[in-house]
Amino acid sequence: MQTDESYTTVVVGGSAGGIATAVRAAREGTETLLVTYNDNLGGMMAGGLSYTDTLVMKPRSPLLEGFFQRVRDHYETTYGRASTQYEHCEDGYIFEPHVAEEIFETLVVDEENLTVVRGYYPESATRANETVESVTFRAFEADDTFTEDAAVFVDATYEGDLMAAVGVDYRIGRESRSEYNEQFAGRIFTGIRGDRFYPREAVGNEDDSAPMDRRGPLDVPEEKRRGKLDLVPHPAGLTEIFPGSDGTGDDAIQAYNFRLCLCRDPDNRRLPEKPATYDREEFVHVLPDIEASGLRHYLTLRYLPNDKADMNAADLPGTNHDYPEASWERRHETARRHREHALGLLYFLQNDDAVPEEVREEARQWGLAADEFEDNDNFPWQFYVREARRLDGQYTISESDARLEPGLDRAPVHEDAIAYAEYPLDSHACREVRQAGGQPEGFFYASQVTRPSQVPYRALLPKSVDNLLVSVPLSTTHVAYGTIRLEPTWMHIGEAAGFAASLADDRDVAPASLDVAELQGRLAEASVSLSFFNDVDTAQDDPWAAAVQFLGAKGFFDSYDVRPEDPLTEPVAASWARTAALLESGETVDATARAASTRHAEEASPSVDRETFVELLREEFDSTVPVGESEDDPFTSVDVDADTDTHELTRGEACRLVYRLLGPAETLDATDGDAVEVSSTTESH
Repeated sequence: MQTDESYTTVVVGGSAGGIATAVRAAREGTETLLVTYNDNLGGMMAGGLSYTDTLVMKPRSPLLEGFFQRVRDHYETTYGRASTQYEHCEDGYIFEPHVAEEIFETLVVDEENLTVVRGYYPESATRANETVESVTFRAFEADDTFTEDAAVFVDATYEGDLMAAVGVDYRIGRESRSEYNEQFAGRIFTGIRGDRFYPREAVGNEDDSAPMDRRGPLDVPEEKRRGKLDLVPHPAGLTEIFPGSDGTGDDAIQAYNFRLCLCRDPDNRRLPEKPATYDREEFVHVLPDIEASGLRHYLTLRYLPNDKADMNAADLPGTNHDYPEASWERRHETARRHREHALGLLYFLQNDDAVPEEVREEARQWGLAADEFEDNDNFPWQFYVREARRLDGQYTISESDARLEPGLDRAPVHEDAIAYAEYPLDSHACREVRQAGGQPEGFFYASQVTRPSQVPYRALLPKSVDNLLVSVPLSTTHVAYGTIRLEPTWMHIGEAAGFAASLADDRDVAPASLDVAELQGRLAEASVSLSFFNDVDTAQDDPWAAAVQFLGAKGFFDSYDVRPEDPLTEPVAASWARTAALLESGETVDATARAASTRHAEEASPSVDRETFVELLREEFDSTVPVGESEDDPFTSVDVDADTDTHELTRGEACRLVYRLLGPAETLDATDGDAVEVSSTTESH
């Protein structure tokens, strides 16, 4: 085939993250092509994983929040706000697969600058030194290819196929414990201490259709609360590392499966037939686990609207280690093996005489939802590829990036942050072998140590290619990928990547040459979060909202609390003034170290007014222009009434003032007045 148009940006991968990238780039005026593997859109978010894996219950990026809003609108419009369907969509975070797919289809149709080509994969690429010139795509179902050249390419595949075709460095498997000093790295044996899920009485009886994780009292152990964070505590128990965990690195990756959509409505369910390769011996060993935890917990059934459930079981650890580099024929064989294993597990539980009758009876309540995946025999079309290739990029996110930084009440700060992650560091099992009383080798769920982390732009950038962004298989270790590899996080990152592609088009530069501060300013003004905060989210329209996000990546906060309405104290004012001057000068200072410098601020210290803070800034900037006596004075351009000069200055107002000094002029909101003229503030820092 041959596409009819020329495209500035080509996004590969119909995942939720890929759609977010393509839609945002197109919405910003960039001619964009989205190439997908499947005829269906949305990846796992529409291909079976219908229970949103996020602990954040507030807006973090426009397209992600818009998706949740469309889910809410669907269930309210279709069933009514008082319906059980609306109640069970949990404010838009839980949905049926076909609802998600319809939303993604609507998103792409609505963009006039976006073209979607389905059923192709990247076969090869041509490069001229650090530039990808073109990519050739081959059809899955026919002997057909087409080639596209573009200014920007984006890899939003789960497999990392585009970056492999381009020839950039990537990694597969697990790092050793010593490589990045990661507690959970390499070969590891673990157990789970404490209830993996909330007590049954917290979610109702087994016939209740309430979702498992977000209803009922949060009876969470103190050691799992992770401090005062505006997050929903995850119900997984505490991971304990067993002896014998030597931390050796290898080529193992975590297990895959299919996330089945089941239904218990007799009029809308199909009990699975015996698979052609069925072997009951594969499943007999599950009976003790079911006896100990119950069928619902073993299958991890998380309830959806309309008497449906998302099943997260039937992993096959160790059978997928060749998948990342395998041919498509071999990949399809692996997927078929997992499909028959999932259906075989259900068949075994519903029919085998070794299964207690009460368990068989409970299992027979569930079948494949007959109104889901109707073009694929009611089986999900998306294989759950939890981990494959990962970019070896300009920065590698590691476990320490998602843990408390010594000396701070938060994780490390990245000056080039473009998004954030918050889900616990985790990995499904990598091999079946286990120690007595423990999980299969490679499993961990480090919810007790994980903190919200910033995603640096450098983690999307290869070392050797300037015009490729890698937004899904980005640069992380195996351990850190656990906090990144969630569909909401990928949508968040993907939208930021879409803005980057558009800005690169506007500035006629490669993504690797972008002024990151300008990109961050554009993201902040567009309500894309750069940092997680307890007391700030992107739905707020306060005049300091964008400033807080921008400065959150520059080392202005030593914790997850902005406290925008609190008065600015003298020590904080002095620290912020010094940091602002360093940023303005272009001097390289670690953002985490800057954040640590605010630790000396005392809560009981006197507050300062605007005039005093401006004077501090002027002194630190070493300006020779008297305040207020020249139109060239950068400190007079903040749109704050003169009458407030001697009034107590809030932290939020101070952030806004600094942002007007440091924020790239092109991104500042027109309602905030003229941009500040400081010569070096629009250069990369």
